[in-house]
Amino acid sequence: MRHKIMLVLMFVISLSACSPTPDPNGPDDIIRQDGEYAMVDQFTPSANRVYHGTYLPIHQALEVGSRLVELSKEHFDVNEYYLQEGSIITLTRLGALVRRESTTNPIGLNPPSGSLFPNGSGVDIADAVVVTDVMEVNFMQRRGNDYTLAGISIAIVLNPNQNVSENRVLITPERLYEYGSDMGRKLESYLRSQSGVGDVPIYITLYSLESVDAILPGGMIGEGLFLSRSGQFARLNESWILIPSNASNELNPLVHSLFLQLKNKVQTLLPEATGVFARARVINQRIDLMVIDVNANVKTHTELLALTQLILNEVTNFEEQKMDIKIHIKNLNATLVLIEKKANDDAFTIIYLN
Repeated sequence: MRHKIMLVLMFVISLSACSPTPDPNGPDDIIRQDGEYAMVDQFTPSANRVYHGTYLPIHQALEVGSRLVELSKEHFDVNEYYLQEGSIITLTRLGALVRRESTTNPIGLNPPSGSLFPNGSGVDIADAVVVTDVMEVNFMQRRGNDYTLAGISIAIVLNPNQNVSENRVLITPERLYEYGSDMGRKLESYLRSQSGVGDVPIYITLYSLESVDAILPGGMIGEGLFLSRSGQFARLNESWILIPSNASNELNPLVHSLFLQLKNKVQTLLPEATGVFARARVINQRIDLMVIDVNANVKTHTELLALTQLILNEVTNFEEQKMDIKIHIKNLNATLVLIEKKANDDAFTIIYLN
């Protein structure tokens, strides 16, 4: 094997892999992982958490949040800011934002009642509900025991899937981006009017959902950084695909072929394996993350070791693609092994959970 394999025999959070960001004026040192934000030391869950959990499937909610935080790193340095849940958009304000615009609710981000919404391909949708959620995180700076709001990041969650006469109609990506950009500017103006916001930088992203019953998340389609009350939106191009599929074969035939090879070898080793599947996040027509699920009906520990070794031998072939890789080896609903490697890491990390 070309690369050193790092074995972790139990699930341990190693402080040696973390980097402290002490504040000489603060009461405590806060431990954070390299490249990630330190959380405020007295974290408070968002009052909007139940709304998010009700209207977004968990895989969508986590993808929105993780991409929002990751993209925010371009604008809010992880070494200078602390992260907390959003505090400006209260539950009452969120309820008003996701309702329709009207004379009694001018801040509504959805089209007025009785209006027709052009979908971008010649279909007018009556009473479209385009904005389904708004997520917020805050970036704080600390002095002593006090935190000060220093930045806001927002994700406007957009639903391109609409119903017309009991038929599903899609809003085109171009039209969804156009409408999302308009609503983003409207939201930025509203946030500026709230106490404590002032001229702090506001970063707004636009996230396009997949259909409610989709097994894949959606992706970011736009972003805008607003400084001193001015800013512009720009397109982003993020999506997820299944591997193997026609989409994966067209996008990256090599990854498609290597995955089929891996799948065949797993099912040759353990014919009872119920499935080997993968999904990939695509950014600007390039895979940046591949998640592989191996559902194997292992019977002994040595079978599990052999399966893990086989998978490791195969996934080294993906390394030239410079993408993050996550692998879950499962038995029924129980995860037995986690394997992970960041694009720039030298080794895979293996965690045995049994």
